[in-house]
Amino acid sequence: MAEQSGPLQLTETRLAHAVDEKCFHRAQPYVGEFTHRLRSGHTIAGRVAGTYGVYAVSLEVADSQLTPSCTCPGEMEFCKHAVALGLTYLEEPESFYDLHTLTAQLEQSPPGELINLIVQIATRYPQVLGMFGVEGFSDEGGEEGDDDDEDLYDEEDDELLDENDTLDDAEDELEDDEEEEDAAEGADVEAIYEEADRLLDAFQDSLRGRGVTREDRTRYDDMLQRFVDDYLAQYEGGKLTTMDRDEIEAYVRDYLEERERTPKRKVGDIKQTLGIFYTFLREHGHMSPELADPIIQYCQR
Repeated sequence: MAEQSGPLQLTETRLAHAVDEKCFHRAQPYVGEFTHRLRSGHTIAGRVAGTYGVYAVSLEVADSQLTPSCTCPGEMEFCKHAVALGLTYLEEPESFYDLHTLTAQLEQSPPGELINLIVQIATRYPQVLGMFGVEGFSDEGGEEGDDDDEDLYDEEDDELLDENDTLDDAEDELEDDEEEEDAAEGADVEAIYEEADRLLDAFQDSLRGRGVTREDRTRYDDMLQRFVDDYLAQYEGGKLTTMDRDEIEAYVRDYLEERERTPKRKVGDIKQTLGIFYTFLREHGHMSPELADPIIQYCQR
């Protein structure tokens, strides 16, 4: 791959200062998980799988500020996916295709070849005609085929992946199990996240008060957040405090072991974390011993 256009003024410290500690920690599971990695000047971009599908993420690195963009449904301007994109670049900058390489090649191409290339692109991705000012194509990307969307990074195409506006149109790319996951069902998901944020923050405060190391706190938070994002919210399994032993066992057996093929050692770590967390919930009155104790006993096996 050709040499990058020049070093970006990006550091882990700069990313950490751009968000709060919780957001920075929750970005860790997504580091290195990006596909379609690109760099264009001072901007990096990529795709990453999240709770509601594949998100288009970009990060502009200017001298004085970082400007993120992400199609996830989160309300934060600087989300965990944008942080993870920056950390991915820091770890593997050579994996980001520099568009300067392409433009340098195109500058050497005869005009006829460029016109033919534009025709081929427009035939496969009609929505790009809007960028040339062709009337009626600016906002028509939603019906053209979801797999095709993944190769486009302009702002209009990114909107195709906005869960609030076009979840049904992008169902193939987002890999949703059912088209019926619409906004009406989002109320339950919102409640799951609202309770999870409150309890996970309290759990972190408790760990910090007990002198648990930052590394262990981050590890616990990552595993619990994945439990919330990838399982409870995705499948509307219920709130953290309504889980029972059978449901936790189903998560471990059916989701982690059978579906995700999670290594046994990792499964053991997750069970241990769930045991510690549900012990916290019981001791602080968030769950009754009758409900929490069977979960704790299962996780300690």
